Amino acid sequence: RMPRFHCSGWLHIVAAPGVDAMDITVKHKLDHIAYKDIYLPDKWKQYIRENARSQTPGQLRGRTLSDIKLGFSSKAVYYYWLVVSREEWELDDDPIKSAQKFVVEKGEEHGVTLLDIPAEPGTKILAFQVMDFVEEWARNTQELAMDSTWNTNGANFELFAAVADAKGSGIPLAFLLIHTTKEAASGAKQTLLERFLRKLRALGVHPEFTLTDKDWSEINAMRAVWPNAKHQLCFWHALRALKQRLAKNKEHPAVYDSEAAHEKFSFIDLNFVPAGQQDPDAGIAITGPGTARTDYQFCPLPHRLPILRLFAKHASQHPLLPERHGETRTSENIWHDAVAEMYHHCRANNLCEVWAYLWNSWYSPSRWGLWARAAYPTSIPCKRTTMMVEALWRNLKRLVLHLYNRPPIDLAVYAIITKAIP
Repeated sequence: RMPRFHCSGWLHIVAAPGVDAMDITVKHKLDHIAYKDIYLPDKWKQYIRENARSQTPGQLRGRTLSDIKLGFSSKAVYYYWLVVSREEWELDDDPIKSAQKFVVEKGEEHGVTLLDIPAEPGTKILAFQVMDFVEEWARNTQELAMDSTWNTNGANFELFAAVADAKGSGIPLAFLLIHTTKEAASGAKQTLLERFLRKLRALGVHPEFTLTDKDWSEINAMRAVWPNAKHQLCFWHALRALKQRLAKNKEHPAVYDSEAAHEKFSFIDLNFVPAGQQDPDAGIAITGPGTARTDYQFCPLPHRLPILRLFAKHASQHPLLPERHGETRTSENIWHDAVAEMYHHCRANNLCEVWAYLWNSWYSPSRWGLWARAAYPTSIPCKRTTMMVEALWRNLKRLVLHLYNRPPIDLAVYAIITKAIP
């Protein structure tokens, strides 16, 4: 390799029809700088071959730099590592079949085994369990969290993990990779998640609490497989969703059924509804972002923080946690008081749009049980968030996968199994 510059040279080629020979003339006015040897030495090729299984490309590159400053680049190390390690993880021309073969043929060596889950039309899927963790902890799982992440591979597979709480630490019981196309039917991902979770249930996982973020496919799958478990929406995701929605100042809430709300709680005024429902001619859309009123505000800035504080308070209350003066309340009492406190706050500040949103998304009978700990009076979960899964993703991406350059799915699975799972 050598630096490029304007050498004022030229290349002249003369070719004639019917003649096999060509006349080529090359002329340089300025001499080129001598080539720099960037060839990977044989001793480092041998070192990479011997350590490709136990070290990542970044670790191998660091080892070569610790010896002497050589001319070859990190790309040369990565390329030769890829050539050598490919013998270990590339077992088929099709990356997903290659990953499946690796789990089947070498899974026992690494403590994992394939979960046989049929794919839906328009989807590709790969799932495997961590045998030691499942054997030791599946039957003891009281709280189970599931979350997904992107950007772990170059094939656009979404990576899911089912993580059990073990005395404050997160133990990954199983992993699932899903790729959906435009041909996939609506609800295909939820169907696959249900099949994945049913495999865990068959292995002895019967949690008292399940946790996810606001992804409805994850929520519905958890509730379908363990209908008697208390599903707990991640508090961090819930608070963020509320904060983001309150900041959308020109977007209107969905249609609000004040009669249903009044029937459940008689103190709710039937006429306290969004402006678009009060007067269809007011120039305010009933739902969505469109409006003819330039002065419309969903939630003025000074009112947002008090609402967030009330929401956090209501999410944390529980019948087993007495009030300040030792007074205990039932689950129904807490719900009633929470709705009353939030409703009267909105009523006092004329936040009819905000109340409609809060009732539809958080305080109605169908939504209250998703996020409020008080909805399950028997016990209190240790975990309020899915951060134990987020911690797994952080370690996976920052400590392992960032060392690979947009890995194919079989290499990503290989890295997860051999480098990320303890």
